[in-house]
Parts: sequence; structure tokens; C-alpha cells
Amino acid sequence: MASAKTINWDPPDRLSNEAREVWDEVRARGRMHPSVDPEMLETYCALVIRWREAAKKVADEGLVVDGGEKRGAVVHPALAAERELAEQIRKWSPLFNRPAGVRRKAGPMYDATRRSITAAELDTKPEFEGVREAVLTLAWLIDEAQREGLEALQKATYNLIPSYVKGCAELQITPASIPADALKKAGKVGKLTKFGDAAAARRGRVAS
Repeated sequence: MASAKTINWDPPDRLSNEAREVWDEVRARGRMHPSVDPEMLETYCALVIRWREAAKKVADEGLVVDGGEKRGAVVHPALAAERELAEQIRKWSPLFNRPAGVRRKAGPMYDATRRSITAAELDTKPEFEGVREAVLTLAWLIDEAQREGLEALQKATYNLIPSYVKGCAELQITPASIPADALKKAGKVGKLTKFGDAAAARRGRVAS
């Protein structure tokens, strides 16, 4: 995947005028997920246009059409296509319509976690979306705690950091463990060590 510095967000010349309008609308909305690249946006634009075409065909010709002498009246074939395309758009939509919320500042934990998720190719897998966003949120909150000072960071050691480590282990990304002395202070040695051990085992399997 291209880095943010090299991505060209100009719509490709091959796009139709209608697809170009969808491209511009999505870009102007400014709610795309950071993992989105131009190829993904082009695919989304194509889905939207095809869905519109299928929907228009059904609207113009009716839900039931003549299937010939042998078949008689049948459900319009484009209706199935319309429904399938609508389902595909629903699945892709979260990548292009992120909820507006608190603006997250860049931070070392968040940035490192984002890189780990990208390296593990988990950016676009919907089955990991919930835990992925939870881990990123925890990473951001840890960054915020570091900005607030020592007291906030100490509190994070007892709740945010253990939850973050557990989330990393569930995603099978690194970091998936924290220093033993930090675990002792948090009183979570037994609970979190198993996640660290599991992560170490996974890394061993990958290395071999």
C-alpha cells in the first residue's frame, strides 16, 4: 500500500463522469478510513454506479417483466443485482463514512499500532473491525495519558495498558506484552502473561 506522501487522490481518467462525481463526494466528505487507498475508492465508486443503474432499470421497467411465452411474468433480473450491489455497498460503507467524533492527535502508541495493523493486513478485514478499532482507541488514550502527565499515565497502567495488551494479543500483532515489572505493579501478571506467551508462540511459529 502506498504511503500517505505518495498517494495520488486525483480521480483516474478511466472513471465515468458519474463515478467521478461519487469520488469527489466521498473525498469532500473527509470521512474515509486511513487504510483506504485509491484502488479501494475506485471499487466503491463502481459499486455505487452499478447499484444506481440496476435500481433505475427496475424503477423504469417494474418489478415484474415478461419472461417470454414459456416463463410468463417473472421478477426483474436486475432486482437481484440491485440487492447484491446494495449489500456490497453496505459492507464497504464504513470505510468511506467514518462517524464524526473526537479528532485524534498523532501519537507514538497510536501510530505504532496503526503500522502493526497494516503490516498484519488487518485493515480491511471486517471480522476484525471491532477489536481493531478498540485497540486503536486504547492506543490513542494511552498517548493522551502520556500528554497529561505522570499521574494520568500511572492510572493507565492499571486499566488502559492491560486492555491494550489483551487487544493486541487478540489481533496477533506486536506489541503483545509489557515488561514484567509493569505487570506486577498492575497486579495482572497471571492474566496478561498468558497473552504474552501466546504471542511469543505465534511469533516463533512465524519465524520457523
